Amino acid sequence: MPSIDHLKFSTEWLAPFEVRITVAGSVDAANAAELSEYVLRRGANSRHLTLDMTGVDFLSTAGFSVLCSISERCARANVDWTLVSNPTVRRVLDICDPHLTLPLAS
Repeated sequence: MPSIDHLKFSTEWLAPFEVRITVAGSVDAANAAELSEYVLRRGANSRHLTLDMTGVDFLSTAGFSVLCSISERCARANVDWTLVSNPTVRRVLDICDPHLTLPLAS
């Protein structure tokens, strides 16, 4: 699992066009761009992307902004995506995304 500034990523292809990207660690302004680049590069050929952030122990507003950008890019590319969160991530989403525009897994 590659690590960038205390952020770890892994990619698992579940089917030819279905990918699960797992993120662990702290997402902040110092590494939010790397998160975006990793997800967009590794999920480029998918039709369904699951972004598993259950291992994230800190999510800054810069990280939230990256999630919004990923959502926009997926919409433009016609990629269905799902965000798997945890209480830490959900707390930020509750504040920054009160209308639940991001596709959270139930």
